[in-house]
Amino acid sequence: MTMGSCGGVGRGGIVGLDWGWVIFCDERAVFVKRRVRAVIIPLLLLIVTGYFVFNAIKGSRGITAQRQDQGLLVRDQATLAGVQARRDRWQARVDALRHHAIDRDMLNAQSRSVLNLANPDDLSVPLKPLPPGTAAPVAGGAQAPAPPAAASTAKP
Repeated sequence: MTMGSCGGVGRGGIVGLDWGWVIFCDERAVFVKRRVRAVIIPLLLLIVTGYFVFNAIKGSRGITAQRQDQGLLVRDQATLAGVQARRDRWQARVDALRHHAIDRDMLNAQSRSVLNLANPDDLSVPLKPLPPGTAAPVAGGAQAPAPPAAASTAKP
């Protein structure tokens, strides 16, 4: 080794005082310091790079979060399509009520359906037979009178 590596002092000598510390110069120590400096900077850069890679994958704006957001977007678009179809149906119904365009037959049928009434001209066909002793409904929404109870055949 040259004498310049330890500041002109031989092996293991005292170099000088630095803020009250005595600095010893050893060629081996100088070699270790250089190696440590050569390792620390790449190690710090590796740690910083690792931090950014981790956040690019698992962070709040990373690849994983982006996939979850895309799943939410697909679900929300399906919900939006359903809501728009429902809105369009209601819009068509509202448009049918505007500008004297009310179809009287549609209004009559809808009101009878909502009120559960029948038109006097309608013919009603029961899908199931009525239980005995119940009256069949008549046109106009009124109930037919109940059939008279069978008179007893007992003689007085």
